[in-house]
Amino acid sequence: MAFFSFKKPLADSPGWQLTPAQPPCIHAVTIVFETAQPQTVRYNATVQRMSNPKDTSQVFFSITRTDVLINGSPADDYLAGDLAAQCGSVVYPLQVKLEHGGRIAAVANYKEILQRWTVKKEKLEQYYTGEIAESYIQHTDATLRDAEALRKTLSGDIFLGMYFPLLFANYKTQREMEYPVVPFSAPVTFDIQQERTPFGSIPDVITQKGILSAGASPAYSRGLIDVTCTLTPTRNYVQQLKGKWEINEGTQQHQISVSIVCLEEHTVNKK
Repeated sequence: MAFFSFKKPLADSPGWQLTPAQPPCIHAVTIVFETAQPQTVRYNATVQRMSNPKDTSQVFFSITRTDVLINGSPADDYLAGDLAAQCGSVVYPLQVKLEHGGRIAAVANYKEILQRWTVKKEKLEQYYTGEIAESYIQHTDATLRDAEALRKTLSGDIFLGMYFPLLFANYKTQREMEYPVVPFSAPVTFDIQQERTPFGSIPDVITQKGILSAGASPAYSRGLIDVTCTLTPTRNYVQQLKGKWEINEGTQQHQISVSIVCLEEHTVNKK
């Protein structure tokens, strides 16, 4: 799958009417934050490549997500987690336009998300009370009403920020890559040594090992990355991803492990 050079319409362009270009793939996602009190987040994400009949030069994907489990329990077992899940749920179904390297360029269904949020926000304000809840809801409101702020927030999502850059990884052996591995912070830049099987190989395997880039935030003193990613034979989706990141920030050490497994890739000719 190759990228084309393309124009950048506005994030809320009314001309984007997307239709499926490829069948969907369902993924099991597991994210483990290995801290003093480890936290495991699980959900399923369905990814589908889309197209715009009026502009075939663009690269679009649709993403849906099931409810999040935190340490095996629904997010609503945790008050803060439930509020975050409720706020975040309005983003899905999500349609994104990608630019070169798998980065999110814009949100194709931005207006739909705003409409869902308007309804959800009223219900949340009735259910959740208190200064902290009100502040969180207002912060979410400000983010969702700013297309660029929403794009940046989505780029910091662990699944989105890993899945698409690896799906559209090039064949360079040395490169810089950003990964959103520190919660509530900008993506971290790493110097990567990459190996990839030759073009057309089955399986198509990408391995990345590296260290913190010299251009990374000075708040970080050390960083390591170890990732193995296999693409499906159709090269439309990630078949399996296993990754581990370690970052030192002052006296704090961030360790995160991510697993993404394709549970089922639907095909046009499937019987």
